[in-house]
Amino acid sequence: MNPSDVQGLFLHASSVVAHGGALLFLGHSTAGKTTIAAMLKKKFSALADDSVFVSLDSSGTWQVVDGKFRFEDGCLNNWFDAVRRRYAKGQVMPLLGCVRIHKAGYVRTARIEPIETARCLMDAVMEIDVQRKMGGLQEMPGRERPDIVRMRRMRLQWFQQAAEIARTCPGWRLWFSRDLHFGGLVEAIAAIAAEARCESDLSR
Repeated sequence: MNPSDVQGLFLHASSVVAHGGALLFLGHSTAGKTTIAAMLKKKFSALADDSVFVSLDSSGTWQVVDGKFRFEDGCLNNWFDAVRRRYAKGQVMPLLGCVRIHKAGYVRTARIEPIETARCLMDAVMEIDVQRKMGGLQEMPGRERPDIVRMRRMRLQWFQQAAEIARTCPGWRLWFSRDLHFGGLVEAIAAIAAEARCESDLSR
C-alpha cells in the first residue's frame, strides 16, 4: 500500500494475528473483546485490545492496525499521519475474518452471512466515540449547526466500507467461556484462521 494515500475507519474491536492475518473480535461493550484478546495472547500475537483502524490497500486487501493512536492525537489529519507511519514501519496485518463473540459456558463457532457481519461491523463503527459524534445529525447547544450533507456522506462511506469488508472477509459467531475450555478456544480460533486463510488464498 502507498502509505501516503490512507483512507479507512475505526472499529471498536480487539484483534489477534493467526495464519499471517488479523482476526477481529466484535461485540458490545461487555461481550469480552478485551478478555478474549488477553486470553489468546498466550498462543497468538495480540494486535489490539480495544480498537482497530481498517483500510483498503491498492491491491484490494483490507489491512488492520492497532487503533489506540486515536487517543494520542485528536486531529483527524494527525490520525492519518499516524496510520501512514505504521504502514511505513510494517505495523499492519491483512484482515482474515471477523468474529462476533458471545460469552457462554462452552466453545462453539458458526459461520454467518455477510449481511450479519456488516451489521456487527457497523455497530463497531458507531461505538467509536468520535465517529459517532462526527456522524451525528443533531444540533448541539453552543456549537455550529452540523454540516448535514457532509455527515450523511461520511455515514454512507462507513456503510459502504463495512459492506465491502463483510463481502470480502468471512464472518463467524464464537461462543466462549473466560474460565473454561481454553484449549478448545485456541483450537476454534486456529480453525477459523485456517479456513479464512484458505478462502483468502482461493480468492486471489
